[in-house]
Amino acid sequence: MKKISTLALALIAMGSLSMPASAQVNFVPVSSIDASGWYQMRQVKSAKNNAVTSELPKYVFSNETKGYSWFGTSDTQKEDATAFIYIDKGAKDYGIQNINGKWGQSKAQATDTRSGMNIKVVSAEDKTFTVGDFWDDYNTGVMGGFGNSSTATFQFSRVSDDALAAYDVYTVSMTGDATTGSVTSTNSANKGTKTVYNGGSYFFTAGTSVSESDFTISDVAGCTKTFVFDASAKTLTVNYKLDETLITNLITKVENVLSKTGIGYPTATSTARTNLSTALTNANTSKTLANYSALSSAYTAYLTSTDIQMPEDGKAYTFTAIFYDGAKRYMDYAESGYSLVPTSDETNANYPETAKLICRKVGDNKFTFVNNDGKHFVWKGGTDGANSNKGYVDTYNAEYAVTVAKIVKGGYVVDIENEGLLGYVGVMGYRKPSGKNPEQDYFIFTVNGSTYSYNQANAPFYKTSGGDKHSSLIKIEETTYPNTVTFNAVSDVEGVKNIATFSAPFATVIPEGVTAYYVSTADNSKATMKAIEAGKAIPANAGVILTSTTGDEATMIPATTETAAELTGNKLGNSAGAEKIIADGDNAYILAKGANGTAFYKGKVNTILGMNKAYLTLNEAGAPEAISMNFGGNVTGINQIVNAEQNNAPVYDLTGRRVVRTVKGGLYIKGGNKFIAR
Repeated sequence: MKKISTLALALIAMGSLSMPASAQVNFVPVSSIDASGWYQMRQVKSAKNNAVTSELPKYVFSNETKGYSWFGTSDTQKEDATAFIYIDKGAKDYGIQNINGKWGQSKAQATDTRSGMNIKVVSAEDKTFTVGDFWDDYNTGVMGGFGNSSTATFQFSRVSDDALAAYDVYTVSMTGDATTGSVTSTNSANKGTKTVYNGGSYFFTAGTSVSESDFTISDVAGCTKTFVFDASAKTLTVNYKLDETLITNLITKVENVLSKTGIGYPTATSTARTNLSTALTNANTSKTLANYSALSSAYTAYLTSTDIQMPEDGKAYTFTAIFYDGAKRYMDYAESGYSLVPTSDETNANYPETAKLICRKVGDNKFTFVNNDGKHFVWKGGTDGANSNKGYVDTYNAEYAVTVAKIVKGGYVVDIENEGLLGYVGVMGYRKPSGKNPEQDYFIFTVNGSTYSYNQANAPFYKTSGGDKHSSLIKIEETTYPNTVTFNAVSDVEGVKNIATFSAPFATVIPEGVTAYYVSTADNSKATMKAIEAGKAIPANAGVILTSTTGDEATMIPATTETAAELTGNKLGNSAGAEKIIADGDNAYILAKGANGTAFYKGKVNTILGMNKAYLTLNEAGAPEAISMNFGGNVTGINQIVNAEQNNAPVYDLTGRRVVRTVKGGLYIKGGNKFIAR
């Protein structure tokens, strides 16, 4: 092949001449590939595409973008350097490289490093070869990967030194902590791919003046970069070095986010949390780029994880809407309906009892939330919500149950505390637009001056401008509420090991291992307990006595479809929903362990009984100072009324003999009543 003159090359570079035919490179098939170098490649037979023949071959070229493969297929031969591929002949196999530096696997897919494959002669006479396992055209414009293509054949043509002389070839190298970056050039004299990776090459028309400004270097996450351009050596070297400031800052961010738990955050056992914790440990142990990349990926996965903590049965929560300006408004209850109340408090510690909602899970991510007035929280807005859009209904209805779900990206993009949507959830509930079927819609909150309310719109996130600024970002945060019962161990109540009192402003389910009693009768001889029928719920605003076989704390969850028991004639009062101040005339007896054992002791006026407790009411003439309990067993000392005037009465043993001293645990008679000595 005749060499191109220096003058011709200069004219080509200036655009005065077109590329001569000799520079376009004729395709001359070779019978063997004996050495590494630049080649052209074409397919002359396909296992999948019958249109491919030796007369109508498919030319393989170095593709600009990957698609399925860095190697494209074309009906016509490329007229620039993208027609070239580099074949590396090893001791046992071959490697095929795109001019941009990416290597082909045996399935033609791309890798960053050399992947060996077989190139075998099929016919020396026809100068045809098989390549890899699956290289084939499937009429897609890309090469390979469409099933076993062992019958597909190819031809190769060596690119001569004369043809290469038409180009100034610049090699690209990535060094340092990363080799995954890239270099891009839009110089029109470049006849190869615009973007080149580690080990790839640029093909500029010979004689072109190339400078550092012709190239743009990509960023690699976690690294700083240094670019060295050597025009004389025709090399471009990019050095990436780990930026320890970035990994240190990311470590701090991850430690902060892992310290946060609650609704909307990945669960303690989630894969996302486990992986992030592991990546954090590795990054703290060794600050390398690989560990930075792993930590960054794990952090992104953590932020987008859908395996999040959901509300739990019996726990109490507050709902707080977060607005575009960072303002927070919590949902509070009034008879007229739920509303949003402004708060500057960073926690929900000071929210009133009316803002607390007790959870009951009723389905897959479906819940009902009951407030301290026994109302079930539901969607409201416009004229489409239940119960005249008050935001609550008086009794449970499965159709009105709300859905809690992680908000995924869509709608208006937000950045809350640089943690995306972590810790925020969307809440949806029953809505019935006029003339339409019921549907589930987001709880949307709108702002108009200082007025915040629900809105019937259906959109995620919040809007920061325009006349309809709104938010659907909700923080559901755990708070305290006295529906978890702590039992007191007793040894002087026959058949009872652990005991407590309870009441609530909403019906509750009796936990497993717990028995609920009410006082069916109470007089000056005894207070008789009657067990609530199994499977029935404790009615709202009803005082009960609870006994436990284990003594473990019991969380009382709101009842839904359970039928409330009928506690006919119940003598137990209650402090459901608020503390009870014992007043004169209440005739209240408080369960306690006093001088006469475990019993109901007469409550002193102005004594404060805690919220959600129960007490005995006994308006009887000559009522004693303490009333004991009868759970239906044999009458013992603690199953009888203990009168104050009996304290000085003589003591007898069971044979009728008077005793001066009692023995602990012994059974005696005093004032006609049996008791156990302590």
